[in-house]
Amino acid sequence: MTKPLSTYVVEADHFAVGYGERTILHDVTTKIMRGSVTCICGGSGCGKSTFLRAIIGLVPHKGGSVRVLGEDVNALDEAAREEFLSRVGFMYQNGGLINSISVLENLKIPLMAHTKLSEDVVEELVYHKLAQVQMTHAVHLLPGELSGGMLKRAGFARAMILEPELVLSDEPSAGLDPVTAADLDVLMVRLKQELGMTLIVVTHDLDSIKRIADRIVMLESGYVRFDGTLSEALASDLPLVKNFFARASKEGHPGVQSLWQHYEGA
Repeated sequence: MTKPLSTYVVEADHFAVGYGERTILHDVTTKIMRGSVTCICGGSGCGKSTFLRAIIGLVPHKGGSVRVLGEDVNALDEAAREEFLSRVGFMYQNGGLINSISVLENLKIPLMAHTKLSEDVVEELVYHKLAQVQMTHAVHLLPGELSGGMLKRAGFARAMILEPELVLSDEPSAGLDPVTAADLDVLMVRLKQELGMTLIVVTHDLDSIKRIADRIVMLESGYVRFDGTLSEALASDLPLVKNFFARASKEGHPGVQSLWQHYEGA
């Protein structure tokens, strides 16, 4: 019998992580719902990126517990950890692609490593994923031949290539112009809706947060200071939250507004 899917993909209970004597995340308790986009926010050095690495076991745990996709990450042996990681996609700031091989060959790597599919089927799946991010025209290009936005799309396709239940993204709009960043936001929201993806996105981009977030987890000095919906965050009187969102431009880039209005009206 198939095990029913949990409502939550991440369940952290008084979770703490760090290195040696240094604790980076303190007493983090939060739940992240399946099929949602959760933005991890806060100032520089608050522990946002550490949170992403910690929930998949890449930072030493110092206390509490975290379950991801129903698994106690700390209790996994090597074989179980490999299987667990195949259920999680990671979108890196720079795309995470190997510069010396084509986009096609980059996306084939996870499929060749984690499946026994034939070469023809692997290539077909790569083309399918690239079509979802509107990148089939770049299949034979090297990463160095891609624009910033194209590189992010290719990296997103690679993160999704194994049909993961959870996709983690660290500052996806970093280095992009406002219109290209908004285009990437449109892509993430569309794929969440079409594929039921769950995304956890580390970002400090206020405009992006307002476009994509279902829920906000705000960190300060390694502690969770706010955990709620986007509408609750925008209405919050907590100084940290209020000051964070007060930095947003009321007008924004006109090209971004046009793009987002077109998407919402589609």
